[in-house]
Amino acid sequence: MKTDFDILVVGGGLVGLTVALACAQAGFRIGVVDIEKPSEQLADSHDGRASAIATASFRMMRALGVADALVEGDNTHAGPINQILVSDGQAGEAPSPLNLFFDSAQISEANAGEPLGYMVENRRMRHALHAQTKKQDNITWIAPAQVRRIEAGDDKTTLTFDDGKTLSAALLIAADGRNSFVRKQAGIGVTAWPCNQKAIVTTVEHERPHGGIAHELFLPAGPFAILPLTGNRASIVWTETPRAADAAMALDDERFAAELARRFGDFLGWVKPVAPRWCYPLSFQHAKTYVGERLVLVGDAAHAIHPIAGQGFNMGLRDAAALAEILVQARAEGRDLGSDFTLAQFESWRKFDNTALTHACDVFNKLFSNNFAPLKHARRIGLSVVDKLPPVRKFFMKEASGQVGDLPPLLRGDSYS
Repeated sequence: MKTDFDILVVGGGLVGLTVALACAQAGFRIGVVDIEKPSEQLADSHDGRASAIATASFRMMRALGVADALVEGDNTHAGPINQILVSDGQAGEAPSPLNLFFDSAQISEANAGEPLGYMVENRRMRHALHAQTKKQDNITWIAPAQVRRIEAGDDKTTLTFDDGKTLSAALLIAADGRNSFVRKQAGIGVTAWPCNQKAIVTTVEHERPHGGIAHELFLPAGPFAILPLTGNRASIVWTETPRAADAAMALDDERFAAELARRFGDFLGWVKPVAPRWCYPLSFQHAKTYVGERLVLVGDAAHAIHPIAGQGFNMGLRDAAALAEILVQARAEGRDLGSDFTLAQFESWRKFDNTALTHACDVFNKLFSNNFAPLKHARRIGLSVVDKLPPVRKFFMKEASGQVGDLPPLLRGDSYS
């Protein structure tokens, strides 16, 4: 069988480049197809969000060399999350004293002394991933390019582009986001439901050091997250009803800063936005199957969730690590990379975990995003009870840091090179 590549990845975003790097490190010939020029993806205006990267996921980034690319001189762009404080409250009021506190020191053995995770701005991660792909001789960029037709055959799949050119591979990986063109072309449906919420995202500077503490304050309209970046900065994810979010986005800079500070509080001294603000509609979405004919879905193409637990990107990274390991095993056993048997192993490994986390985030969001008095008191007591049960608290911390379940080699920090 002659193909242009072993694997074609459609989607050069964060998950797409991670799965490309993982498979390239294992020795596969990779083509990365994206509709945008790489230079457009690297513009600071491309994505204002930041991602929480769990401990296990960050070990994978080290194994792929991406963590090193996040360092410039003596400075790193990965801010440690040492502790997490989860509380319930009202805007402009002190949080309830009945809260839940996670401390990485309490699972130092499982985490090998590392924090619970790291906060990295998406633009920084994108630069680091691009830098690493340029170092790989077996990764080829095909961008900008628009896929028009996908034809899966007995021994390969062929992409036809706008200009009539074609490329073939044994396996096609769809990493082209929640509105995946590849998924739609394959006829794979999704189960989707709205949150009736939007997330306002920006970066703030504050007077006092945050100490690596992430704050998740649950307000009636949705969570207000203060996530520690490097320096005296934090990424803000402010969840509101669509109407309230649109109204906040329409405020001038001075009034927006005042409204943001009212929710933020004064525990870190003065606070001011230092970046543009973005607004994203929130919803859940899950593909009915992760695989098609010589096709596998990863990241948001397979599952998209609420940012309430900061697990969306981590789910995609776990997809990438698991898929790379399955493909390495298939090659060792002389199996076809795109065979039904090979891809069924991926779906079996990843779908249950992703389904459980998707629905858990949905339930958690609905439980906390309301102002129903009896439920409000019950959830505050629930947070306090969990906080006083060390074994339960440790389990949640291990889950949040990606230390639970069958981990593929990359998530344990082992590389293929």
